[in-house]
Amino acid sequence: MKRKTYTTLAAIHLGSEMLRLRIVEYRSLNRIKVIEQCDYPVRLGEEAFKHKSIPFTMVEEICQVLQGFTELMRDYGTDVYTAQATTAVREASNKVFMLDQIKLRTGLDITVTEMPVEIYTKYVAIRKTLRDNRISSEKGLMMLDISSGGLGVSLVQDDKFRFQENFHMGIIRIKESFNNYQRSSLHFNKALMQFLSSTVGPVRKALEGMPVKYLVLSGTETELLLKVMGIRNKNAVQRVTAEDFRAFFEKVQKLNLTQLLKTYHLTEAEAELVLPMVLLYENLLDLAPAAKEIIITNDSFLDGMILLRIIREKDENYKRMLEEELMSLVHHLGEDYEYDAGHAAQVEKLSLVIFDRIGRKYGLDDHCRLLLRAAATLHDIGKYVSMRSHSLYSYQLIMGSDLLGFTEEDKQIIAMASYYHAHNVIERDEKRVPALKTELVPVVAKLSAILRLADALDRSYMQKIQRCKVNLHNREMTIQVVSKADLDLEEWTFATKVLMMEEVYGFKVRLERVESL
Repeated sequence: MKRKTYTTLAAIHLGSEMLRLRIVEYRSLNRIKVIEQCDYPVRLGEEAFKHKSIPFTMVEEICQVLQGFTELMRDYGTDVYTAQATTAVREASNKVFMLDQIKLRTGLDITVTEMPVEIYTKYVAIRKTLRDNRISSEKGLMMLDISSGGLGVSLVQDDKFRFQENFHMGIIRIKESFNNYQRSSLHFNKALMQFLSSTVGPVRKALEGMPVKYLVLSGTETELLLKVMGIRNKNAVQRVTAEDFRAFFEKVQKLNLTQLLKTYHLTEAEAELVLPMVLLYENLLDLAPAAKEIIITNDSFLDGMILLRIIREKDENYKRMLEEELMSLVHHLGEDYEYDAGHAAQVEKLSLVIFDRIGRKYGLDDHCRLLLRAAATLHDIGKYVSMRSHSLYSYQLIMGSDLLGFTEEDKQIIAMASYYHAHNVIERDEKRVPALKTELVPVVAKLSAILRLADALDRSYMQKIQRCKVNLHNREMTIQVVSKADLDLEEWTFATKVLMMEEVYGFKVRLERVESL
């Protein structure tokens, strides 16, 4: 029997407006073949945003569709699957019961994806499309991802994040923020414009003076935008000049609901979304007044789900590139709070030397390595608020920030490791930080222990250590360092920080100064 040389993957996305299945065969990132695709319209967004729950009848319908999906997956001999739900399910008060019913009736485990991860997942697909079409970020790409219930604004230059902010403000959410009477008012356009401007205003100030050559639009409503603009979306990328875009906005704003229906041959449901969509895009266009071209992609969350799965399994170089882009955003956050970049870089470097010697041996994976890098970069940002209690404020600033691509659990691990780099034990401090879930205690303890030692080795903030090597033998870890400078302060601090490492990992730790490595 001929050996199978490809993997069959099924990806399911339970979105606010559509339930999608895509089955692909892949050998590598560049060898992906779609063999089945099914889209089933649902209207979860309106229910979730208006009533805060998804009714039983819709749950019943979703289960029936998913049962059909599982039959298709069996027919195609699916090897693996990934199933994720986004905004509507995420915000539904009854999501736990809904997901339990789906699991019992279909056997599918559906993960509820948080907004920073949702936007990042789509970002991965969009960036690949832009690279494939040779659209460079050198002179600035502002990426605007608009879904039914969320908005992500990301500025990328030279493949590094310069800005990123997420809002709970999608097209359907905006529509549902106003009742029918308010939407029919003669003053609705003006009120809606002021509502959007007040929400987006702070971003405008933060982006002032930043270079932007392209605006990149994505999201479920871009299909409606292209339809109204009379553009047939046959290509992966559509390009429109900013001048034509503004002229289109001016024309649409003058039309009422009846005129929109007739002029653009829309359904009533589509026509009700056009005005909020146009006014939102106009506000977003003002964030980058110097942009000359609008790029519209048809990339979806489902595309990103598939790509991320394949990249992590098959393409180590691409995976590292994505990690560096994520770290550029972490460094941007550090810059916002005036971190010491030299110290952060030295602590990160020394942390990784220790991690790469002992991490995997003690149950830590590549994702934990990324979390350690983030914690090493951000561990001191609390000094922006207070030198005396900086570790507490580092925790609070990290937890209060959106970190694209990181889950809330990831963020808690980063924040806790940053907090405990200045404390001796992993225990609950009820007045300062909340309790950790039991299953997170070991990973936080292991990362904190490494971070404490690395921070101690740059206690002077002068990056005295030029090279470092870690040896582990007979339950003893030796950290060898090379430095031409006086290391008394580092050695004294190191001696006070080894206890956590010894307790958590169960071996002795010593520091050894050597002439060369």
